[in-house]
Amino acid sequence: MKARLVPLADGVLRFAAAVALALAGSAMFVQVIARYVFNAPLAWAEEFATLLFSWIIFLGAAAVQRTDSHLSVDTLRGRLGPRAQASLDLLRRLVIIACSLVLLWQGIVLSLKMAPLMYPAMEVSRALLYLTVPVGAVFTILFALNSIWTREPPGQDVAMDHFDEPPPGQAQ
Repeated sequence: MKARLVPLADGVLRFAAAVALALAGSAMFVQVIARYVFNAPLAWAEEFATLLFSWIIFLGAAAVQRTDSHLSVDTLRGRLGPRAQASLDLLRRLVIIACSLVLLWQGIVLSLKMAPLMYPAMEVSRALLYLTVPVGAVFTILFALNSIWTREPPGQDVAMDHFDEPPPGQAQ
């Protein structure tokens, strides 16, 4: 089951972030047209885009944890031997899990506190904004635990691998 859970979670996460990005971009485009072409701004568009940008940020942060492609300085790691590198990777992932557990807990607490507050134009709870924190934390914990379990070394984003290849029909 674990072998299918992580790729499934990764796919759902990336799909949700892509949909959120498309919707936020569309909402902002419609807002610009409504405001400057029709002189009738939409009250909900800015709130909607802000909500979606928060989801994009926390889902994206978890997605790059899956591939271990967060921005990092690896000067120390590069000077260590393989066993020390593996130990440092484990320590780093344990710290990520600990911080994500704090984010999970505090995100839930904050979401519950904000549940009664509403976005004025959309008339939905602001808890939807703060739920991004615990949801992103759950995915981050899942992916960090998977990295520990599989003992994967820090990797490269597989979505970016095709940039290293020459264009079709062109030799290297």
